[in-house]
Amino acid sequence: MIFSVFIIAIAYLGFINLKTYRAFAADKRFAINKEQRTPEATLLHLARIGGWGGAKLAQKRLRHKSYKQPFGHQLNVIGALQAASVTTFVLVLGLLSLVPPAAPVTKHAVLETGAAQELPHVAGQLVMSLRPPAGRPAR
Repeated sequence: MIFSVFIIAIAYLGFINLKTYRAFAADKRFAINKEQRTPEATLLHLARIGGWGGAKLAQKRLRHKSYKQPFGHQLNVIGALQAASVTTFVLVLGLLSLVPPAAPVTKHAVLETGAAQELPHVAGQLVMSLRPPAGRPAR
C-alpha cells in the first residue's frame, strides 16, 4: 500500500515537473517570437502544485524569468514552503514510528479502582467498555 502511494507520488512529481519545464520553455519561445505570453500566475501555479523543481531548472537552464524579481522571489517562497512541508511530514512520520503500538484490549477491562469487569467477548474482536468507571458520574 505505502509502496504504491510512493510510486504514484513519484510519477505525479515527474509529470508535473516535466509539464512545468515545458511551460517555461514555451513561454521563453513566445517571448523570443513576440507572441502572446503565458501568464506568470499560470507558471507560479504549476510550481505551486509540485513543479517547483522543473521551474527552477528551466529558470537556470533557459535563463528565463531570472531577472524578474517579484516572480523570482515568489518562486523561491514556493520552494521554501514546499521544503518546509516535506520536512515536517518526514519528521512527524519519524516521530510516529517511535510511538509503541497500543496494547490490545482484553476480555477483562480494568477499572480505575483496580477491579476487573467481565465483558461479553466475541472471538477475534477487541472489546472495550464505554461505561464510565464506577464512582464517577457520567457527563
